[in-house]
Amino acid sequence: MSNKRQLHLGAFMRPVSIHTGAWRYPGSYPDANFNFAHLKRFTQKLEQGRFDAFFMADHLAVLNMPIEALKRSHTVTSFEPFTLLSALAGATEHIGLIATGSTTFDAPYHVARRFASLDHISGGRGLEHRDHVQSRCSVELWAG
Repeated sequence: MSNKRQLHLGAFMRPVSIHTGAWRYPGSYPDANFNFAHLKRFTQKLEQGRFDAFFMADHLAVLNMPIEALKRSHTVTSFEPFTLLSALAGATEHIGLIATGSTTFDAPYHVARRFASLDHISGGRGLEHRDHVQSRCSVELWAG
């Protein structure tokens, strides 16, 4: 009996970088969070590198950071994950496309429908990351 082991690679990019100041690095793409051409190229490069999945994290509110820090950050906002991943599905063939879904502040039917749509559009490559309780900012936003 062969004990074949396999390494699975996933990219967590939020969508481009998790580091708040990454846009300042020489050669970076400061507009990448809202530039579909960059995101498409990055995802295609991940697929060429044999990555198994691209994970697009999401937040239900602006991150809890001082306003001056938010002004200097490229991680404040980005494309809505289901829209982005559905568009990337047409530009890729094999890579899994993972989105965050939360039923904390959204009806389970609507969340399930978005995932089903992504899964069908991508030919079975849509994957779910469940997140039930988000940041305090999210709770305050929805609590009114």
